[in-house]
Amino acid sequence: MALLREETNYTHVIAIDFGTGASGYGIAPKLLDSSQKPKIEVFNPCDESDDQKTPTAILFDNSFKFLAFGSQAISRYAELLDDEETALLFQTYKMHLLHMDKNAISADNRELSLMTVISQTLKFIADKAMGKLAEQVGKVIPTKIRWVLTVPALWDEEHKQFMRKAALEAGLIDSLNSTQLLLCLEPEGASIQCREDSEESLKEQLVKPNVVMVLDCGGGTVDITVHRLLCGQGERFLCEELLPSSGGSEWGSRFVDKYFEEFLKELFGPEVFGMYTRNAMARLEVLKHFEMMKRKFCPGTDERSRLQLSYLGEGLTSQKLTELIKAYNQNHPDATLRLRGASGVDLPPVLMKSFYAPLFAKIKNKVKELLDAAEEKKAPVNFIFMVGGFSESPYLKAEIKKAFEKPNLQILVPRRPQVSVIRGACMFGLNPRSINSRVSKKTYGINTLTTYDAERHSEDKKVIIEGEEFCEDVFDAFVKKNESVGIDEVHTKIYCPVRSKQTVMRIIFYCTEKESVTYVDEDGVSMLGELSIDIGRPFQSVDDKTVKVTLQFGQTYIYATATNRSGTEIRNCEFKFDCK
Repeated sequence: MALLREETNYTHVIAIDFGTGASGYGIAPKLLDSSQKPKIEVFNPCDESDDQKTPTAILFDNSFKFLAFGSQAISRYAELLDDEETALLFQTYKMHLLHMDKNAISADNRELSLMTVISQTLKFIADKAMGKLAEQVGKVIPTKIRWVLTVPALWDEEHKQFMRKAALEAGLIDSLNSTQLLLCLEPEGASIQCREDSEESLKEQLVKPNVVMVLDCGGGTVDITVHRLLCGQGERFLCEELLPSSGGSEWGSRFVDKYFEEFLKELFGPEVFGMYTRNAMARLEVLKHFEMMKRKFCPGTDERSRLQLSYLGEGLTSQKLTELIKAYNQNHPDATLRLRGASGVDLPPVLMKSFYAPLFAKIKNKVKELLDAAEEKKAPVNFIFMVGGFSESPYLKAEIKKAFEKPNLQILVPRRPQVSVIRGACMFGLNPRSINSRVSKKTYGINTLTTYDAERHSEDKKVIIEGEEFCEDVFDAFVKKNESVGIDEVHTKIYCPVRSKQTVMRIIFYCTEKESVTYVDEDGVSMLGELSIDIGRPFQSVDDKTVKVTLQFGQTYIYATATNRSGTEIRNCEFKFDCK
C-alpha cells in the first residue's frame, strides 16, 4: 500500500454520510484557487425536495435482491406486509459494524451478510449522486470523482478497512487502496463546517489559538474532538488535534428508543409485548411516532408527550390498555400514565427523562473529562459545537448548556446540525490538509526479533536461529499513545530477514492502550494486522532482502509502504487488517 499521495486529478468531491439513523450525500466542485468559497449542495437520496437526510433503511426480497433504500424502503416494506408478503428490512445495521458482526439482522430476524447490506447502501447513494451530478454538468467521468466516506472517530482500523472494502464492492473505487477514496472522521468534518459556515461575527472569534470541541451526537455514536485552531482571521480552516478523539459507541438517539422499549415491555407484559415485536409494521409506526415525541420533548414546557398506540389494532383494545395502565401506575406512583382517547397515552416528564438519563450521564461525564484535560494542557475550550441529528433534541441542548455554558465557554448549535458532517466532509475532500496533526489514540508497533540481551530480555523469549541468539515477540513501537503526529510525518524502520532462504517477510502489527510495552503477548496488546512483503528469491543474500518500512499515522487511516535496498517500492506488498 503506497503512502498517501495528494491526488489532484479530480473535478468533484462527493461525500457520503452513512449514518446509523439517517444518510445523505453532498457534492462540491473542485476549487480553482484557495480563495474560492466552496459550493456545496446536500441531497436526500430518496427525496429531491428535502435537503436533509433519509432514514438509513434498506430492503431486500426473499432471494436477497436489493429492492429499495431509505424512506422508500420503509414504505415499500409496509406495502408488502399489507399484501401479506415478506421481505428483509434492515435498520440501524451500522451498529453491527461496530461489533464487527458478520451478518446484519432484519426486522423479522433473518440474516444477510453485513458486507452486502453496507455495500448495497453505498452503491445506491453513489448511483444517486452520480445521477444528480450528471443532471448538473452532463457527462461525468467516474475516475475524476474524489469520494469521501464519513466514519466515526471512535472506529478502529479494522472498521475503516471494512468501509474501504465495501466501497470497492459498491464500485466507487477500483482497488482497495485507491487514492480516489478518503475517509473523513465525522466530528472532524463537522469542526471544519462549523467554522467555515459560521456568520462573520463568529468566524472572527474562531481563530488561533482558540480551542473548539465538537460534540457529534448521532443515532448510534457520540463522537467528540477537541481542536486548537491554527488559522487567523480571513484564513482557510487549519487546526491541530489537542486531545485524542473519544466518545461513546452506544450513546446515540437510537438508544433512547431502547430504554423506551424497555418501558413498553413492562407496560405491555409478555403477551402484548410479544405481539408488538412480531408485528414489524406496528413496531415501525410506534417508533416513528416516538421519534416525533423525542424531537419535541423538553422538560418545563407545556408540550405533551402523548404516545399513540392505535397501530397495534385489535391486539390492544381500549379496555386492555386501561387495565395495563392501571397495573403500571400501581407500581409507579411517581410516574403515572394517563389514557387519552381509545389508544393514546400521556407519558409524564419524569418517565420521558428516564429514557435519556443513562445516555446524558455518559455524555456529560465525557465532556467534563475532556474539558478538564484541555485545562491541564493550559488550552481551555472556548467553544462547544453540537452537531448531528441527536443535537436537534431540545432536551439534550438544554442539558449541555445548563451543565457547561459560562462566559468564556459558548455552546453553539449550527442551523442544520444534521447535515454539518456532510458539508464538512465535502470541505475535507476539497482540502484534506485542514487537520494539521492528530493525537494517537493507541500505541502502534510490530512483532520483531532482535539480538538477545540477557540483561534486557526474558530467558523464555530467547530463540536460536541459524546459530544466532534472538529475542522473539519484541514490541517495536512506531507511535505511542497520546503522541501528536503530523499529517505528513513518516515513521521508518529497517528490517532484515532472519533466515537466508526467506522470500516473504510478514510484519505483524499490534496495538495497545498502554503507552509502553515490551512484548506483544503482554496483557492489553492485540493484533492489528500484517504487512506481507515479497522480499526476493531464495538465492539472494540477506542484505539484498533488507526492507525499509514506512508508515504514516497522521491521516484518518494508517498508510504503509515498503522499499527494498535500492529504494524501489515493493509492489507486492499488502497491509491486511485483522477484520472479518
